[in-house]
Amino acid sequence: MKILFIYPPLGEGRVKSPATRRYFPWGVATVMKYLENDGHIIELLDIYGDDLVREEVESFIKRIDHDCVCISGFASYNYAYIIWIAELIKTNKNIPIIIGGIVADLHYNLLLSKPTIDICILGEGELTSVDLFRNWENFKNVNGIAYKNPDIIVNPSRELIKDLDSLPLPNFSLWNMDIYLRGNLWADDSTTRYSEYNKMLPEYSRLHPNFSLFFGRGCPYKCSFCSRSYQTVRFKSVNHVIEEIKFFQKEYGVKAIHFYDELVVFNRNKTIDFCEKIKDLNVYWDCQARVNTVDEELMHIMKASNCYSIGFGFESGSNSLLMAMNKGVTREQNLYILKIAGKIGFHLKIQLMAGYPGETKNTLQDTIDMMKQSSFPPRHMSWATPLPGSELYTKTQEIGLIPDEEEYLLKLAKYNMNEIGRIILNVSGLSDKDMERLFIWAHMSMEKNFLLNRFFTSNIFSSDIFWISLKRFLYQALKWYIFRNNKAVQFMKVKNLIFQHQND
Repeated sequence: MKILFIYPPLGEGRVKSPATRRYFPWGVATVMKYLENDGHIIELLDIYGDDLVREEVESFIKRIDHDCVCISGFASYNYAYIIWIAELIKTNKNIPIIIGGIVADLHYNLLLSKPTIDICILGEGELTSVDLFRNWENFKNVNGIAYKNPDIIVNPSRELIKDLDSLPLPNFSLWNMDIYLRGNLWADDSTTRYSEYNKMLPEYSRLHPNFSLFFGRGCPYKCSFCSRSYQTVRFKSVNHVIEEIKFFQKEYGVKAIHFYDELVVFNRNKTIDFCEKIKDLNVYWDCQARVNTVDEELMHIMKASNCYSIGFGFESGSNSLLMAMNKGVTREQNLYILKIAGKIGFHLKIQLMAGYPGETKNTLQDTIDMMKQSSFPPRHMSWATPLPGSELYTKTQEIGLIPDEEEYLLKLAKYNMNEIGRIILNVSGLSDKDMERLFIWAHMSMEKNFLLNRFFTSNIFSSDIFWISLKRFLYQALKWYIFRNNKAVQFMKVKNLIFQHQND
């Protein structure tokens, strides 16, 4: 078969977003390679990577001559776009449309209720896709799919792939690799404020080109706000990951690696083994850990192996909220890791959350105080938004706060997460207005504390970092003044008045 794969944007795809960081989509790329190895002709429309807007996509779809279209949806944010492009395809050519990825796992009932969508692949797609096309005339015995005949039929699930080392490298010639060889790192995320760190870190130029890899699939923890890809965790062998890094060094001159797994640092012995073996490759790397999977000794070992940055989901400084989130960690553990990371000299992707059910001014003050005790610049907090697949989303549905799931998914596609002035669903228990004010107040307070810390610990007037910190504080303070006094001034105008925040 001649199969067209489509990888959609995360949002609505109406305007270009050249500044967006783009991770290589390993899942769909591996599925494509499996089908290519099984004799199919594979072509790709990478809307996400090539930053195509709808008019460009419409022009492409008019010319397709494929036997089937497969659309991968990374998350629920893709739902609205998938519905749109499926209708576009069917209008131009009546061919089967298959949906895969997390969006299919979570929303196959909604997707298959549309006349334009024929099949959903549930779970990992590599083996299922091969099985599906080999049994194209009879879907009944294909595990891991849902389809219409004419009612929706859900076949038994397929076992997960046990040996991740068996996954082949994708056919990278189908992808615009120039796009995916930059912007992968925690350091490339402007919200992590890499340039504001005083510690000895690699120069930014030494981290490029870079690429994103995955060490494993899944996470064993059950944070109630998180929509996990898999309910268990599986890892590649250390030797296999090392060989993959060598491949990218040789073929693309990669100098830094970002592991975009939900959790990399889980097995202590495996992490130490990896650190010992990556040392010789002279490559920088970053990854995601938890405050209960690392300690000072392990972080020293990681630092010595050129790990320059770690992402931590601290989320809150309130023990009561951490317990409500089912984080399995405490404020004290958060503070310990912040102290140790500062001492060793790591850059951190600090992940904080506000607006979780039960949030109050006191619990936010706990988070502010926690960050005050650290040496790190604060990072913009996410505003707790119920994501499909999470326990928070399920509970929100059960109490009737999401009466229309499709309408909610369309809001997610448009806004992504709760933010000031565009609230999807506020579950904090506070009014929207009160939560907005606390959200701004908390950011202003953290910037103030960080600014004062810089004032007393550095040669301030000759420090670019101090002036950046001052601008950030003034930015948050003016926002706070406007919202506190109900001034009718648009937020974006205020933002542009002070400084281009995203470019700092």
